[in-house]
Amino acid sequence: MPEFKLYVAEKPSVGKALAGQLAKRTPQIARSGTHIEGKDWAVCWLAGHAYQLAEPDYYIERSFPDAKRGANGRFSWSFDHLPLLPANDEWQILPVRDKAEMIGTVRKLLKRATVVVHAGDIDREGQLLVDEVLEDLGCRVPVKRVLPKAIDEISVQRVLADERDNRDFARMRDAALARGRADWLVGMNYSRCVTLQARDSGSSGHVSIGRVQTPVLGLIAARELEIRNFKPVDYLVLTAQIAVQAGRFRARWRPKAGQAGIDESGRLLDPAVAAMVHQQVAGKVGRIAEYRDEQKNENAPLPFSLDELQRLASRRYGLPLDQTLKIVQGLYDAQLVTYPRTDCAFLPSSQHAEAPEVVRAVREGFRNTELAAKLAQVDTTRKSRAFDDKRVTAHHGIVPTPKVANLDSLGREERLLYDDICRRYLAQFMPPHTYRKVTVRVDIAGHDFTASGRTTLKPGWKELCGKTDQAAEETGPSGEKDDEANLPAMRQDEPARCDGLDREQRKTEPPARFTDDTLLEAMVNIHKYVTTPQVKAHFVAMLEKSKTGSEDEAQGCGIGTPATRHTFGPKLIEVGLVELVAGKKKAKFFAPTAAGLALNEALPKSLMIPDSTAVWDMAFAKIEAGEITLEQFMAFMARQINATLAEIRKLRIALPNLGQPRSPSAKTGGGKRKTAAKGGKSGGGASGGEPCEKCGKGTMQLRNSTRGSFYGCSNFPVCKHTAAA
Repeated sequence: MPEFKLYVAEKPSVGKALAGQLAKRTPQIARSGTHIEGKDWAVCWLAGHAYQLAEPDYYIERSFPDAKRGANGRFSWSFDHLPLLPANDEWQILPVRDKAEMIGTVRKLLKRATVVVHAGDIDREGQLLVDEVLEDLGCRVPVKRVLPKAIDEISVQRVLADERDNRDFARMRDAALARGRADWLVGMNYSRCVTLQARDSGSSGHVSIGRVQTPVLGLIAARELEIRNFKPVDYLVLTAQIAVQAGRFRARWRPKAGQAGIDESGRLLDPAVAAMVHQQVAGKVGRIAEYRDEQKNENAPLPFSLDELQRLASRRYGLPLDQTLKIVQGLYDAQLVTYPRTDCAFLPSSQHAEAPEVVRAVREGFRNTELAAKLAQVDTTRKSRAFDDKRVTAHHGIVPTPKVANLDSLGREERLLYDDICRRYLAQFMPPHTYRKVTVRVDIAGHDFTASGRTTLKPGWKELCGKTDQAAEETGPSGEKDDEANLPAMRQDEPARCDGLDREQRKTEPPARFTDDTLLEAMVNIHKYVTTPQVKAHFVAMLEKSKTGSEDEAQGCGIGTPATRHTFGPKLIEVGLVELVAGKKKAKFFAPTAAGLALNEALPKSLMIPDSTAVWDMAFAKIEAGEITLEQFMAFMARQINATLAEIRKLRIALPNLGQPRSPSAKTGGGKRKTAAKGGKSGGGASGGEPCEKCGKGTMQLRNSTRGSFYGCSNFPVCKHTAAA
C-alpha cells in the first residue's frame, strides 16, 4: 500500500504553511475549507478544541435515574447530585457543535492514511486537542509528532524534517487532561454548592466559581478592603539646593540606617527631625562624596506578547483587553501580523532571514508617513536578542508579516496597534539608545543627599518607538525616575554648598483600584499577592522561566493564560460580582459589588487565593515528568472536592442584590466613590450591571433617551428587555 501521510494541525495558518512546503515535493491536487491534499499527503486543521467535556447532566442522568428535569429540559440543581466525581474511565468528551465539518474531514482522510503526523501546538493543550480527535476516531496507524513554532519557510522545512514518535508526548497529554478535568470539577461542584447554599439564605441567581476567576475576584475585593481601611499618614520630603563650581542642582535627603523618625518604608514622619536636618545643613559646605558619569546603552524592547500589547493598548488608547485581542486577531486573519495569543516575546532564529522582506513590506505599507521617514537606521543584518530559539515557546512574539498593508482599509484602532507592532519589530534592527547617566551623592554635615540625571546622546531605536516605551524612557533601566535631565559637571570631593532645604509635606495615598492594565499585570505577576512562601517561590520561578524560555511558559506564568486573562474581569461583571466605576480622565476601575464583597467574605480562603494554581502547576509538571500519574492527581482532586464541599455546606452565604438589576441609586460598595486614586466615582450599573433576567446573555446597561434614563439589555436588538432607572 503506498504511503499516505495525514498531517493534523491545530491552526489553519500552520496547516497551510505545512501544505505549502509539502506541495513542493508532490503538487497539491485538492483543497477545501478544512484541508489541502496532494497525491501522497493531506493536511487538515482543527482551529482549537474539537471536543469538550460533557456537562453535568450527562453524569446525573446515569447516576440519578429519578432526577427531575426543569422547564428548560435541564436537571435542577440539587445537593443530592454532589459531589460530581466521574471515575477515571467515566469521563466523556463530546464534539463541539461547530467542529462537525472538521471532525468529518479528519475521519474521511484517516481512512486513507498510512501514517498520521500530529502537528498541534507544542504546549499541553496543543498535544491534547489533536490526540483526543485521533483517539475518538479510533486511529490505528502510526502517529508521528512535529513541533511547529513558526510558519516562515525555513522553520516549516525544519519542522517537517524532524518527526518524532507521538507516544513520547503521552504524559504531556495527561497533564492537559488533568488540567481540564480539575477545572471542570472545581467549576461544576463549587458553583452549584455555593449557589444552592446562597439560595438557602435568600439570595437569587447563580454564583460562578472558577480556579482563576474566583481568585481574581479575591484580588479585586482585597484591594477594595485595603482602600476602605486605609488611614493616610503625613510625611516629609527634604530636598536640598546644592551649589557647585559649575552650577546648581537639587538633591534628595536619604536617611541612614537607624535614623529616628522614619517608618518602615523609609518615609520621614517626624517634623522635629526635619527641623534638625535643616539646622545642620542650611548654608553649610560639604563635599561630593560620590560622582559617577557613565555612558550607557539601552537595547530595544522585545516584540510584543499579547499581555504586553493589551496593557499598552489599555494605557495609551483606553482599549479593553478583549477589544485589543479582537483587533489583533483581525490583523492576524488579514495576514498582517503573526499569531496573537502568545505570552512569548522572542522569535525563532530562522525568522531573521525573513527580515528584509518584512521590512520592505512595512516600508511600502507606511510610505509617505512619519514612520517611513525614520527607517534610515534600520539594518536587517543586525540581530537583536529577540532572535533566540531557546526562548521561543509554543508561539513566538507578535510581529508583522511580509504582506503589504493597505492602511486606508484599516480602522483607527487597527492602524494604531499595527503601527505599534511594526515599530517594535523594526526596533530590533536599529542601534541601541545611548545616554549619559550621572549619579551624585553629597555629604553635608554627615547627611547624605542624592541626585541623578539622564541625557540622551543618540536616540537609536527610541527615535522610532519612544512613545511605545514611555515608561522605560521616563524611569530608565533601573526603574527609578531620574531627578534631573542635566546635572552640572563636577568631580569627586569637590566642595558643595547647601543653599537651602525645602520641606515638602505629603500624605500617603491608598492603593488604586485595578484597571484592565493593572489587573492583567497582577495576574501575570501574581507572586506579588501571595503570602505562602512555597507558592510565592513557585510563581517567581515560573515567571523567570517565562523570561528565559520554558516549554510550558503559558501554563506556569501567573494565573490564567494569554487566551483567557482578558475574560475574567468582564465575566465577573456579567455575573454581578464586580462593577466598573469611573475615575479621572475617563479611567475605569474594577470594584466589587456588595454581592462580590459578601462572597469574598463568606467563601473558604482556599477558593479566594491563587495557591491552588501553583499546587496544580507543580502536579502537572510531575505528571509530565512521570513522577505521578493522571489517576493519582485525580484522586487528590476528589479528596479536595469532598473536603471543600463539606466546608461550604457549613457556611451561611448571603449575597445581597445578586441576580437583581441595579439602579443608579443602589449602593454597591457601602462607601462613596471619590478620587481616581481611591477608585473613582461610582458608575452604578452604567458600565455593566446584572445579567439580563429575560435572555440571560446580556447585562443591564444604563441608557438615556428623550424621556429620561432607563436600563436596557446589552444584547439589544436581539433582546429588548428594559427596566426602570
